[in-house]
Amino acid sequence: MHRMHPGLVLFIALSLLASACGDDGSESTGSTTSTTTVAETTSTSEPDGTVTTTEPIELTASHRGVTEDTIRVGVFTYDWDRLAAFGVKFGVTNAGDMWEAALHEVNERGGIHGRQLEVHITEFLPVGSDESDRACVELTEDHEVFVVVGTSLNEQILCVTELHETAAIVAGGMTEERLARARAPYATFAAPTAVRAADVVELIESTGVLDGATVGVTGSSDVSVTGFQAVADAFTDAGFEVVEALTGGAGGDLTEIARDQAILFERMVDRGVDVTVSTTGVPLEIANAIDSGYETDQWILTTIMSGRGLRDENVPWSYLDGAITVANTKVGSSAQPGLADDPLVAECVDFMIDETGQPIFYELDVELNNLTQALVVCNMVKILEEALLNAGPVLTNDSFQAGIEAIGEIELAGYTDASLGPGDLGAVKGLRLLEFDGTAGVWNPLETD
Repeated sequence: MHRMHPGLVLFIALSLLASACGDDGSESTGSTTSTTTVAETTSTSEPDGTVTTTEPIELTASHRGVTEDTIRVGVFTYDWDRLAAFGVKFGVTNAGDMWEAALHEVNERGGIHGRQLEVHITEFLPVGSDESDRACVELTEDHEVFVVVGTSLNEQILCVTELHETAAIVAGGMTEERLARARAPYATFAAPTAVRAADVVELIESTGVLDGATVGVTGSSDVSVTGFQAVADAFTDAGFEVVEALTGGAGGDLTEIARDQAILFERMVDRGVDVTVSTTGVPLEIANAIDSGYETDQWILTTIMSGRGLRDENVPWSYLDGAITVANTKVGSSAQPGLADDPLVAECVDFMIDETGQPIFYELDVELNNLTQALVVCNMVKILEEALLNAGPVLTNDSFQAGIEAIGEIELAGYTDASLGPGDLGAVKGLRLLEFDGTAGVWNPLETD
């Protein structure tokens, strides 16, 4: 049976998010230049006939990464092509050209208060910390960017927001600790980890499958201790008896990983677990459960394992028939073609196809599918642009923080219930339930009362 190195699947858990020291924390800047540019005076006519005149705005080098005419933006993105070259294929390709296209489009529309975005992209393998540390230093020290966007890896975000006091808007992985330690503006596309975990438990409770159940929560430290613990704590806080089963740290020894998981599955049987919750998003865990003879009344997955991914690990679809998972998109995974009915989705997809030449499909299990990446890029650039515009022409960490908090409710392509504001720094919150069809190998929306 084919087995995938656990360190190469970190992205699936959406914990999707460390070395040199930052500056002294002042609101000034990396640059001592005093040169300014002046925006043109403009006049507008009001409906009552009055004329409003906007005074010239002097643009200055107001913060590190901000000059009179540019804002330096750094992008973190995983190097999927290198992973594929190693034989580890996830059905996606590198997203650097998507980021380049979306950020360049902001410049085509006039930029941000007279400034153009200067884009710096760094790709890294989502394995260990060496490359993620290098990527952080490259953007914060070598390029001295004002803000970092994209997909960070676990504690890599603290290298940006704490050590280098650089603003960040990244895919996910926000925790109370990471937010408290940030010394610069910090927001995420997905809701904070603990908030999402509590919402997942509440939604799944509505199905009735948890009534009177003892819940076993599985996870891997190679994927995300934070995500695992948040889910386990959420079930405990909701009043359930929880059996925790965390593995990992085997250094890539797949035989040892399988042995450790078999021991934990046996422990869950002994403790009377009725419902098993996987927080890894890794089909390898399900394959190991089958190999160890583990049976459970109900599987619940906190991230989607596609039918294709399960097939690649030789997991019979019938084993997960009736399993439940959650998704953020409006239509769920098996109805991805329905996303084309969302005009914002169609606009994003058409734009990316035209600008990058990449094939983008609405089906989940095609061999190559960058749909999710396209939507995340379009939506995160929209959040970034609104925050920068809200911040005004005097761009600093303080004004950018205010700009993020001023966004309020925001309509994002393919997603529901998104907002940002004071104390609300994870945008996407809406979740829906999906149920696995073990015959077709797809997830179907599950309606509840």
